[in-house]
Amino acid sequence: MTLLCWVAGVDGDVAAEERSLLGKLSARLLPQVDPEDALVALQAEETLDLEAQVAQLQGREERLAMVSLAFQMACSSQAPEEASAINAAERVAYRRLLEALNLPEAQVQEAEWAARQALKETPALIDRLNQLLFGWGAWPSIEALEASGTSWL
Repeated sequence: MTLLCWVAGVDGDVAAEERSLLGKLSARLLPQVDPEDALVALQAEETLDLEAQVAQLQGREERLAMVSLAFQMACSSQAPEEASAINAAERVAYRRLLEALNLPEAQVQEAEWAARQALKETPALIDRLNQLLFGWGAWPSIEALEASGTSWL
C-alpha cells in the first residue's frame, strides 16, 4: 500500500480518483489501514525507503503485480493538458521502483503491456485491481465474496 501511495503522491498531488482507488483497495486488502493516514504519514517523511518496501514483497509474482498496479496507478490520473499518460514526477518514481524491483526487462514489458490492455478494456481501476489481485471480473461471484470475508447484498 505504501508503494502505491508513494506512486500516487510523488508528484505532490493525489488526484481524487487516486484517493478513491487507494481507499477501495485498502478496504479490500488492508481494512485496518486508513489510506488517508498512510498518505499523510508518507508525505510527512522526508524520503521513502524504497528498498525496504520492495524487500517486503514476496517473490516474483508479487513484484510483477506491483509493476502492474504501480503502472496503472500512475496512468489513472492523466490531466487533459499532459501529453504523456504518466506525468514526469510519477515517471521518475516508477523508474526508481522498477530499478528496486530488479526484474528482467522482458517481464516488466509484459506486465506493462497487460496493464495497458487492462486500462483500455476496463473503465474502473478498482475493477482492474480486483481482477489482478483476486482474479475477479468487474463483479465478483458470491462464492468469491464469501471466501474473502466480504459481505454482499
